[in-house]
Amino acid sequence: MIHGNPARLLVVDDADSNREVMTRILEREGHEVATAVDGAEGLAKLRSGTYDLVLLDVMMPGIDGIQVIQVMHEDERLKRIPVIMLSALHEQETILKCIQLGAQDYLPKPINQQLLKARIAASLEKKRLQDLEQQYTQQVESISAQLKAANEQLLRANQLKSRFLATAAHDLKNPLGGIVLLSDGIRMEAEAGGSYARIATQAGRVHDVVQKMVHIINGLLDATVQEMGEVSPCFEVTDLGELIHRVIQENELYAASKDIRLHGPASAAGCRGAVDGTRLAQAIDNLVNNAIKYSPSGREVRVELGLQAAGAGRRARIEVRDQGPGFTPADLERAFEPFQRLSALPTGGEYSTGLGLSIVKQMVELHGGQVWIESEPGQGAAFVVEIPLVEEGSMDRGPRPH
Repeated sequence: MIHGNPARLLVVDDADSNREVMTRILEREGHEVATAVDGAEGLAKLRSGTYDLVLLDVMMPGIDGIQVIQVMHEDERLKRIPVIMLSALHEQETILKCIQLGAQDYLPKPINQQLLKARIAASLEKKRLQDLEQQYTQQVESISAQLKAANEQLLRANQLKSRFLATAAHDLKNPLGGIVLLSDGIRMEAEAGGSYARIATQAGRVHDVVQKMVHIINGLLDATVQEMGEVSPCFEVTDLGELIHRVIQENELYAASKDIRLHGPASAAGCRGAVDGTRLAQAIDNLVNNAIKYSPSGREVRVELGLQAAGAGRRARIEVRDQGPGFTPADLERAFEPFQRLSALPTGGEYSTGLGLSIVKQMVELHGGQVWIESEPGQGAAFVVEIPLVEEGSMDRGPRPH
């Protein structure tokens, strides 16, 4: 038995009496025994079944024991099965060759019952320990591979973060210097009794520089959210039409500054469900802001909202469509990864952290939803969000299943 379980044994011997005697002895020990009359039948049974140990006669007609051992030694599955050779005393040199080829032990003929049981027990225990060693080795290799992959991922993330922080620090340094110069200019202009128009122009330039810094700081805050990973949601019944309307209102001035027309959904009646309004609004705001950022002047950005049946429930489908440069296939593959700078550039020279879309993905998946991009280069892009709408009576506080 192997660790308390009956072992499956194969006896390969051309002598009927030997097969019968060994079968009776081994079955009384609780083992399951199969037999073969020669090497060819033995190999056929080994290939078609699963065995814990083979008792193999050396001298047989046709394919003998040495040939069987050679075939087993070249087969990755069969080479791990322990083999005990059965031999007459004058076959010692042959037995030595079999052991060199991989046989684990041998028994002299005529077979001694006690020796047979002892050799089989020792061989099965050795196999059990070898199997455990292989299993532990595989587990260690698997854990090592996982740790290596995790370390490489952490290293890449740390490199990306370091590069992002270095870029942010550099980009903050320049506008800060500009603010100092512009504020000094305003002070000197005021002390010299300069005109209101010139002071207002200088103040407007300060405002523009501060806005750029606000974008950079918001990017740093997004990086913090991304690094924290899990966010605890707070689901409340929300009118998605009103939520999107508020997001559009908050982006109207930005769109107007680039002469971009921003359109909301024509109708969103009945589109209500339990969502984390703050997180979902953040996701939609990132998409709308992103669409404006990358759209040329004079174009339009549309936000659409609809309902879809999803089995026994409902799903909200939100689409943000722009007329920007679109996405290349390479861009689409990494668009939702953090700290990614894609091929398209903001049309107004705005600052981009490369985090907006990864934040969108995180917030959407928090709702058990999905987000993807439909786009071709030069044809604009449609960002599609689908989330399940949980009814008020079945609200929960945890993330939704996909």
